[in-house]
Amino acid sequence: MKANNMDFNLSKKQKDLVASVRDFALAEIAPVAAQWDEEEHIPRSQIQKLADFGLFGMTFPTEYGGRNLSALDTVLAIEEMARHCGISGRLIVDHNFGAVGTILNFGSEDQRGWVLPAVAKGEKLMSIAMTEPEAGSALTELTTTARRDGDHFILNGTKRWITGGGERELLLVYARFDDIAGPEGIGAILVEMDTPGFRTGERLISMGVRGVRESYLHFEEMRIPARNVVVQPGAGFKRLMSAYNGQRVAASAVCLGLAQGALDYAVAFADKRQQFGQRITDFQAMQMKIADCAVDIEAARLLVYRAAANGQLTITDRVESSLAKAYAAEMVIRVTNEAIQLMGGDGYSRLHPVERMARDARAFTLAGGSIEMQRLAVAGHILGRPLRQG
Repeated sequence: MKANNMDFNLSKKQKDLVASVRDFALAEIAPVAAQWDEEEHIPRSQIQKLADFGLFGMTFPTEYGGRNLSALDTVLAIEEMARHCGISGRLIVDHNFGAVGTILNFGSEDQRGWVLPAVAKGEKLMSIAMTEPEAGSALTELTTTARRDGDHFILNGTKRWITGGGERELLLVYARFDDIAGPEGIGAILVEMDTPGFRTGERLISMGVRGVRESYLHFEEMRIPARNVVVQPGAGFKRLMSAYNGQRVAASAVCLGLAQGALDYAVAFADKRQQFGQRITDFQAMQMKIADCAVDIEAARLLVYRAAANGQLTITDRVESSLAKAYAAEMVIRVTNEAIQLMGGDGYSRLHPVERMARDARAFTLAGGSIEMQRLAVAGHILGRPLRQG
């Protein structure tokens, strides 16, 4: 873990960025967030608004149509958006980190030149295709294969729980190249969804973050140009994992936003409601809940901000990322549950956003690397050796 300069104050530029995102979210996103959850779909026209406002490609250099902002700047924007809409926060994560971050850091100049500007403009959306039916946390056991055939690779396999699956034009597919065993055989290849041999499978109906599709994807004898390989097998597995650390930190920022948004809403509601002749917030038991939630959020915020501030482009430190993800993902469950409790029966109603926020919150102990795997990473760092489940 690296040391930072210990400056906990946001710059004026960062404060202005957060304020602009807040104004945009309140005007364009918050009024329809519940509808996207209810319909389990966010229209492409609404996604385009995020891109048009400059929330996609924030981490990209300006020559690729980006804003050349830091990981911390981008995390601040994600957190603010997620206070109002977890779905939109997740969309900003996916189009600044993860797959696009891998291309930004490790892709060829040609790949960066045609992918990144299109993503920043919202012309193409992108997903990362890692998880398989029998390879989630055990990523080294991937069975999707990329077989060399002249100047192409033949892609075969099935992916599962792919965010945006079937709705996004570009995929970064993790595959096993030429039957090389172990992590040394794993690389990543860029796939366009309209390539022959691609098929979208069953949608996985989820508990939360319901406006973003999760589904199976099938690759059947797809011919992908060799120039689309982003990360070669061999030492490339470490590169793929390092690029995904930033995704974990960005997802943790969604947790921050959901928790803060739920607490703010619940406190405002409880402060106006009376029981036994006094405001609910006048009861000491309720005050303790509010304070505990605030402590929890601030502790997570420091971990997330530190990991982001110490990052280079979209790559953050493995241990700092795991600390942030493990804590924030459990924190948001605690806080959103307490927010419901503060509101009583009204908190359980779908007429209020805290119920939706609580469902959205539950995803993050699982998605983007389970908290169990994050704890193993932290313990392995302390013990000085890699650890395995079991």
